[in-house]
Amino acid sequence: MISNALLHSQLWMIILALPLFASNNSYPEWFLYPEKYADFVTGFTYNDTPEQTDAEITACVYNECVVYGTLEIFQNSGEEYLKNSDYYYYYSPDSLDSIRNQFYPVDRFCISTLNDEYVTLFSRDSTARLSVPWLEFEQIPKPQWLDKDFFEDTTYYYGVGMYTSQGRESDAWKTAEERAIFNILTNLAVQMHNLRIVLEDENMGDAVDEISFMKIKYLLRHIEVLERYPDLNNQLFFVLVRIAKNNIVSPLLQRD
Repeated sequence: MISNALLHSQLWMIILALPLFASNNSYPEWFLYPEKYADFVTGFTYNDTPEQTDAEITACVYNECVVYGTLEIFQNSGEEYLKNSDYYYYYSPDSLDSIRNQFYPVDRFCISTLNDEYVTLFSRDSTARLSVPWLEFEQIPKPQWLDKDFFEDTTYYYGVGMYTSQGRESDAWKTAEERAIFNILTNLAVQMHNLRIVLEDENMGDAVDEISFMKIKYLLRHIEVLERYPDLNNQLFFVLVRIAKNNIVSPLLQRD
């Protein structure tokens, strides 16, 4: 027989869980389609950092940053394979100081009641106001770019980042965004140096003749987040990012 105390405890667990699921199944349009709101900046509660601080750092980095990286390359039978890549982003503290405390909140929603995490839309215009629709998960069309990690047109490079939605939601969205940029940089290295990316389930084993490391450096300007897509059925988050080709500068892009 189930005690009244246990029933009471289970009821409270259900009540507390309801806002969490509600927040994860609907999103404001500005969050899903930031390209439509290009004059605004999104900030997350991220690594115990408040939304405004995250928005200021993101705006600064995405405006201009220098990226240093290391590519781990396996050589086998005359072919080169890219196995691992690490990148570090640097931005000017002066540029951050120049925009600090100049962002004003326009809209905000709770992305996780469990972890007390929020996402806020900011504007440099203190009088800015928005009234935007919310979209339930079932209303969000599945993007055509989900099965890609990198593509390009005549003007832009595009990167798609993916990360599991299990765990802290704001961390997952930020990680997917970082991976989208990562995929642009990595695929440019692959193109310029005729490398082949080793997939996670590939094992080179004893076939590797030599391991080498390539140092790379990029100057990036005007990184744009275009879309976010929550694949709740598969518990994955996707982010689409683009950078204009003339806003990526690197010695790496000079062919050997």
